[in-house]
Amino acid sequence: MPNSIERACRTGRAVRRSYSVRVAAVTLEFEREIEFPRVIVWDALVDEDLVSGWLADADIEPELGGEYRLHWMLEPARPQTLAHIVVLQRPECLAVEATDLALRFELDEIPGGTRGTSTRLRLAVRLELEPAATARAKADWLTRLDQLRDLLYGHPVNWATWGSDMQQTWSQHLGEVGGSTA
Repeated sequence: MPNSIERACRTGRAVRRSYSVRVAAVTLEFEREIEFPRVIVWDALVDEDLVSGWLADADIEPELGGEYRLHWMLEPARPQTLAHIVVLQRPECLAVEATDLALRFELDEIPGGTRGTSTRLRLAVRLELEPAATARAKADWLTRLDQLRDLLYGHPVNWATWGSDMQQTWSQHLGEVGGSTA
């Protein structure tokens, strides 16, 4: 039996086939203890200047239904994410949703830290991923949480030097979650 290329050559007609890969929505969950009161951590989630110092360049309307627009600095070819705030409970919970990404930050006050209270941050990230990309996505978000911590200590990300500043940290996280750089 002739294959489709042989049939196309004999008939002069191209055989069109389409292929698609189904990707599933995956939820990645993270938890960190941060040595700052949750009102300080909260500000780093809703203030666009602070968000730009750890996550992505941001335009944020910090109100229920407001826009939460992220311009991904490390992935210039990636379209910006236009999300909307669907939960806004100061300073406890922030949830934003877009068609390709959903983020839910939950902040609990816990004892400790240099100021008497610390914050337990729980982050759920829902995104559509091919299974092979899961480890890289986990490493991305672990690194972003490191960047949040660094911002709170007064060291925002310098996006121009991210490769030399954070690549080793990202690679270490990738190894921790069972991924490879190949």
